[in-house]
Amino acid sequence: MQSNRPNVFLGLPEQFSDRRRAKYVIVPVPYDATVCFLTGTARGPEAILNVSPQMEWLDEETRREIHLSGIATDDPIEPARSPEEQMQRVRERIDSWIAQGRFPIMLGGEHSITFGAVDAMIDHHGPISVLQFDAHADLRNEYTGGRFSHASVMRRILERTDSIVQVGIRSFSPEEARECAPRIDRLIPPQVVRHDLKAAIGDIVQRLDQKVYITIDMDAFDPAVAPGVGTPEPGGLDYREVLAILRAVIQAKTVIGADVVETLPLGGNHIRTEFLAARLVGKLIAYLEESNETT
Repeated sequence: MQSNRPNVFLGLPEQFSDRRRAKYVIVPVPYDATVCFLTGTARGPEAILNVSPQMEWLDEETRREIHLSGIATDDPIEPARSPEEQMQRVRERIDSWIAQGRFPIMLGGEHSITFGAVDAMIDHHGPISVLQFDAHADLRNEYTGGRFSHASVMRRILERTDSIVQVGIRSFSPEEARECAPRIDRLIPPQVVRHDLKAAIGDIVQRLDQKVYITIDMDAFDPAVAPGVGTPEPGGLDYREVLAILRAVIQAKTVIGADVVETLPLGGNHIRTEFLAARLVGKLIAYLEESNETT
């Protein structure tokens, strides 16, 4: 492990984090202008990067050394004056990395930033599915921050693709249930996952198109697992369930990008959520490398 390079994922030395050669690019987005409960997710990306050097570079499950393909850490996308401008900044940054053939993984920050990334992905790749891990449906037409609120991100995404699968959902409004009723059957709550994980995985994989963008809101996890989030909801997913779903989807589909959002650092020694977020990024890369070797 290398721990002497702050704000670099895993603390990787230059030979494994060179932006000119790295296959994966970590894109920090410290933005939380539209949050509606606890603030502080703008500090999430830095907190995740700061704990990441405590991770081993060898993934214990796949036995892949995740640093070997290169993992660069981008400069943060600075907060804009409006949500619309922020989406444009995200879109342009992600677009630039896709154009260079890189695999971007955003660190949030609030969930609204996902729309900018998905917008860029669709422009490059054409029709895609979005796999969302979340406690909330995020299907409101408008909320705090207007149309680009963190609570409206999946509604905006539905304007670009109607192929979404939402896992871990256990909170949605009457408006979301009423106006998005045709898509509510794509809400897969934690109790369904818990009842029969294998069946749930089969259902998720079947509903996704071949190209998939993955977005992980940390409140998809139960608060006992990930307490550092802006809007915690009881009864969430556990780490084992999320990893099993991720690995199966990455093996079956072509995953083209990802993000891990809504980490809210609690301060002091309470670092379990940001460490979990860093581990998720490592797992995504390990599963992607595993999939690349088997295809």
